[in-house]
Amino acid sequence: MIIGTRMTGNVFEKKLNKMIDKSPTAQRFIKLLEKTDKIFGDEQAVEQVTRFFKEAADLVSSPEAKQFFKNVTDLMKELGGSEKKVSLKMPKKDRRR
Repeated sequence: MIIGTRMTGNVFEKKLNKMIDKSPTAQRFIKLLEKTDKIFGDEQAVEQVTRFFKEAADLVSSPEAKQFFKNVTDLMKELGGSEKKVSLKMPKKDRRR
């Protein structure tokens, strides 16, 4: 029984590998996985990305940035919050032609 199970597993693995080798989608997925391993395996890239997000978080949480976003929000409220409707009056078309 153990021999039969092993042989069945080996046959299944061979068939699965053949299917993967023939499938363009599976090949693309394998290439994608290899690229992600390469990107995330590179310590320098991980360090640069980490530093970028840390600096971005520091920049956005600075008092100057907070004041800037408050000013933008106030300006948007001021421009969009008025209840007056602006309507354009178009000249009437001359119908004599």
